[in-house]
Amino acid sequence: MGEEKPLEKDIFYLKLGEILIKYGIINNEQLHHVLDIQKKTGKKLGEILIEEGIANEQMITEILAQQHKLPIIDLTKVEPKEIVFNLFPPSYLKKHNIAPVDVDSDYVIVAINDPLDFVVLQELKNMSNYKIRPVMASLSDIKNYLDKHFGDLRSVTEAIKEISTKDSLKEEELPLEELEAKAQDAPIVKLVNSVIMEAVKQKASDVHFEPQKTKLRIRFRVDGILYEKMVVPKELQAAVISRIKIISGMDIAERRKPQDGRISLGKDAPDVDVRVSTLPDIFGEKVVLRLLDKKSILRPLETLGMNEEELRIVKNLISKPYGMILVTGPTGSGKTTTLYSILNILNDETRNIVTVEDPVEYELEGINQTYINVRAGYTFATAIRHILRQDPDVIMVGEIRDTETAEIAIQSALTGHLVLSTLHTNTSAGAITRLLDMNIEPFLIGSAVIGVIAQRLVRELCPFCKEEYVPTSSLWEWINSLLPVSQTVTLAKPKGCDKCFGMGYKGRVGIFEIFAMDDSIRELVLKRATELEIAKLAISKGMDILKISGLKKALAKITSLEEVSRVAFVEGI
Repeated sequence: MGEEKPLEKDIFYLKLGEILIKYGIINNEQLHHVLDIQKKTGKKLGEILIEEGIANEQMITEILAQQHKLPIIDLTKVEPKEIVFNLFPPSYLKKHNIAPVDVDSDYVIVAINDPLDFVVLQELKNMSNYKIRPVMASLSDIKNYLDKHFGDLRSVTEAIKEISTKDSLKEEELPLEELEAKAQDAPIVKLVNSVIMEAVKQKASDVHFEPQKTKLRIRFRVDGILYEKMVVPKELQAAVISRIKIISGMDIAERRKPQDGRISLGKDAPDVDVRVSTLPDIFGEKVVLRLLDKKSILRPLETLGMNEEELRIVKNLISKPYGMILVTGPTGSGKTTTLYSILNILNDETRNIVTVEDPVEYELEGINQTYINVRAGYTFATAIRHILRQDPDVIMVGEIRDTETAEIAIQSALTGHLVLSTLHTNTSAGAITRLLDMNIEPFLIGSAVIGVIAQRLVRELCPFCKEEYVPTSSLWEWINSLLPVSQTVTLAKPKGCDKCFGMGYKGRVGIFEIFAMDDSIRELVLKRATELEIAKLAISKGMDILKISGLKKALAKITSLEEVSRVAFVEGI
């Protein structure tokens, strides 16, 4: 007789780790490793397995569904019925990653990711007075579904429904006491909070509250583009604007003059600062919230989008003990992020780094930051003169706006300081001619400026939904005329999904043109050469112009050709 095999436990009662071992997905050593992480973090086993790259979501979902004989549902194609919104508190659903989908007779259909959490399933039954019929879905799909249908924008809709508008008055007719009381109403508080938190979630840089003739329009700027997100009834406009003014420390009685303020989000979003600006408008007061994400500003230089050669040039420039490095581009092109990434590299105990900004956008630990005050006579030029008495090694000047600032910054670079600053020019070569236009002597420019970085930001295609395509023969020929490519080249275009909020793009990356000053370029500067002449020489030495930098990213399917055309003004597409 052969040896009798031990009875195997009913697979229904096996834990996730044991099921994955049974199917050969993980081994005992890996299981013990993730269990140790689980003890420290309190996260679910499946989440840790995915984060550690040991297993993927689809694999775990399919195995659990098979073992527990549960159907798998694609939540991206589900539109929940109104009845499910009133069954469970959204906070509970988000805490346990449960997605209510539908009500069928005496059953609630819910998408789950952990079929072994019997306690939660029983609690759902007690809350709703319905029987629970579970279906399986991936954890990320459940979270995206909850964000979309049970998130902050849903809270805005609920808040608007809660508010009685029968006795609403026009903004100019509201007594101050009544206006303040309305602004403190729970539904108004909920509405404003929900809009701000949704903006944080979508990584918006700005939120616009725009009074229209018959409504209050709310738009988010995401990755440099404005999108309309919602419309608030006109009768709620005064209370909403007043609520924002109260929490940002403004005077709600003052409606005829622009005001500035700040909002602290505290524990809700500790890494986000909110600057608030109001502007009198013919239909009320327009309010713009600027969301400053402290984490996004301090990015490693390698993640900004520079290629290997560009990185080598920049790292070589910032290793110099003195000289001026200029970063150029229009507003919103990522200049501050680039400067802060450079400062972060230079920031150590051996250097005294001082910045002068208008205003100080982000606080950098270990760096001395001052801000200008034109009314008090404290300009960029004045600030630099005082900074020079502070024994600096590195000086960052927020922007060179006039000849006086340019002269003192260049003198600082010539007297042994590394100076970083920005200029509003379209190209890297244009920075040189801009200084010449400011009546700076060519020999001073040639001696002080050691390198120039011009940049723009292009939106990155969403990695989850971008679609590849083969360009037409005419488009291929046009691309080939700028940058030699193979016949088999493919590009990508945006589509839109839940993960990118239907935009087709997710995040931004830089395109650059960078050159370091050398003897041949310096010779052109001394001759007061044109922007085109300087650019041609820099290109001959290997510099990519902006449209070529962008085209390379389009060919790598990082962004779309249309996005490069929009940002770099490429003709021929």
